[in-house]
Amino acid sequence: MAFAVTPDCIGCGACEFACPTGALRQSDSYLVTYWIDPLACDDCTRCVELCPVAAIVPDDAFAVCSGRGCPLASRRYGGWSCSRSLDRCTACGGVRWRTPRGEAICPDCRRRTGNVLATCPKPRQLARRELRAAASRPG
Repeated sequence: MAFAVTPDCIGCGACEFACPTGALRQSDSYLVTYWIDPLACDDCTRCVELCPVAAIVPDDAFAVCSGRGCPLASRRYGGWSCSRSLDRCTACGGVRWRTPRGEAICPDCRRRTGNVLATCPKPRQLARRELRAAASRPG
């Protein structure tokens, strides 16, 4: 699912320090506000609980890590785990998964070589969002 920061953010930083994955980042705007990297967000909700103005809300456009929309939530991938963007593939930048034997693999690279494997849906969802935003910009 990931989360999004609304314009109500007061820039206090409580969320940034609470995030175990470093998904919260300061924006480059004049006012100190934050944004959430949906690829790094692991849906732990610590930021939501600490925000004093309730400026962090669910972003339903993204799958829930190991939950709704995540392939690792299915029985087919029992025993598999996700690095939650903490371990990225050096070749393509994809999120690595661990097999039940402990082997770190990149599902994106394996898919490209014909060894079909489900992949994390968050990068595709983010790419679609960025395309829609680019298409809506004037000029």
